[in-house]
Amino acid sequence: MAVYSISKAELESNKEKIYTLLRNIKRDGSNIEGLLKKLEESDYFTAPASTRFHNCCVGGLADHSLNVYYNLKRLVENKHLEDSIPEESIIICGLLHDMSKINYYEKGIRNKKVYSEVGSKWDELGRYDWVSEESWNVIPEKDRFIYGNHEETSEFMVRQFIPLKVAESVAILNHHAGKGNDSSGINVSGIYHRYPLANLLHVADMIATYTDETD
Repeated sequence: MAVYSISKAELESNKEKIYTLLRNIKRDGSNIEGLLKKLEESDYFTAPASTRFHNCCVGGLADHSLNVYYNLKRLVENKHLEDSIPEESIIICGLLHDMSKINYYEKGIRNKKVYSEVGSKWDELGRYDWVSEESWNVIPEKDRFIYGNHEETSEFMVRQFIPLKVAESVAILNHHAGKGNDSSGINVSGIYHRYPLANLLHVADMIATYTDETD
């Protein structure tokens, strides 16, 4: 598993920050306490953000969500878009854009080749042995919630608790810019031109993934 890790103190701190931020949402029709109950009963605060690449550790998903929130907030402020992109939108999109990753991963074991001069096996790269290591695996489809692709499922799950504005819905639905393995094939340039929140959420997500969460 990845070397990157999050301490127990950080896990608790992240949880408190997320609870505080989500409770700042006062939108009519919202069920924030129901949302918090859903997150608490799921593995949102302990799940990884991915199986191998970024924040592949206990608590990685919540940590990633906070990183995206902070990045998004800074981008909105730097571009002086506070009047058109309110704090509630930043909280919702930053913290919940990956909501479909709750109850999505499970711990398992995978084998990998470890090369050495004393390996008992051989291939074109040299001598090696198979070594078992802990891993994160995607839970089989029959055992997890299925709605649509990653972005569609996240947007749907958020809508069960918060009535989304169009820009928020568009942002969550397109935060992978059509490039994810299970993203819809779209011409994202028109969407990002019309909805700055969607563009900035994508950028905030990429900064978190490739800059903030590297070993």
